[in-house]
Amino acid sequence: MKRETLWSLISTGMAITAGVAARNGARKAYERKIGKPPLDPYDPDVRWRHALLWGASTGIMVGVARIVGRRAGSEAVRRARSRHRTRKVLERRVR
Repeated sequence: MKRETLWSLISTGMAITAGVAARNGARKAYERKIGKPPLDPYDPDVRWRHALLWGASTGIMVGVARIVGRRAGSEAVRRARSRHRTRKVLERRVR
């Protein structure tokens, strides 16, 4: 497997994990604050306003978390590459 593919998978995995964690966190925060699980936005008895607010708020939270996760993954990859290159340069100088 190419290194680029591996690092891309790592950063994508971090983004997905961050998104899932944000969604679960939003659900738990809602339950803690309101005292009951969030309403199902697809339930016909739920008001449009509540369904749209829940969708928008969780969408924003998941989107931000995915960006943060992907950036953190990319930064980790960049640092790992930098250390690897530095080590190679030092090994060449020692020879």
